Amino acid sequence: MLLGHIAVASIANQTVFQQRSFVFLVVCSFIPDIIDKPAQLLFGLPGRGIGHSLVVFLCGALLLLIVSRGFKLPRGLILAGICMWFAHLAGDFLEWHVLLWPFYKVPIEPYPRFDLAEKLYQFYIARMWPEQFWLEMICITVALLLLVLKSQYVRSTSSGK
Repeated sequence: MLLGHIAVASIANQTVFQQRSFVFLVVCSFIPDIIDKPAQLLFGLPGRGIGHSLVVFLCGALLLLIVSRGFKLPRGLILAGICMWFAHLAGDFLEWHVLLWPFYKVPIEPYPRFDLAEKLYQFYIARMWPEQFWLEMICITVALLLLVLKSQYVRSTSSGK
C-alpha cells in the first residue's frame, strides 16, 4: 500500500495535523517498513515482520513519549508520528501472527529476497489483495479531493478580497 500510506499522510496533513510537515508525516507512516524492509534485505526476514507488530508499536510509542520529555519535543509532534505509524499498521490488513508477534506462536522465518517490481505487480495489476487495493484507492481519492477543495477555497478567499 505504498501510495496509500502517502495518501493517508496527505489526508492527515490536510485535516488533523495541518501544523505538521507533510514529509514528517510520510516518514512516520512508513516506520514499520523502515524497520522491516532492511531486515528483509539484510537477514531474509519477512517484509512484514517485527516492525509491523503491535508490541513493537507500543514499545516505540512509549519510548518516543519518554524521549520527547527529555528533549522537550512538542507533544503534538509525537502524537502525529504515533498516529501515522498506527495508520500504517491498520492499512496493511495484517495477519494475526504478524500483529501479535511475539505472542503468537508462529516463528519468523526467512523469506525470499524482496522484489519491489513483483510486489507492485501483485498489488496494482494482479490485485492479489483486493480489499487493501480498494482501501488505497479510497485514500488516494480522498486525499486528492481534499487537495482540490483546499485549492478552490484558497482561490475563492483570495479573489474575494
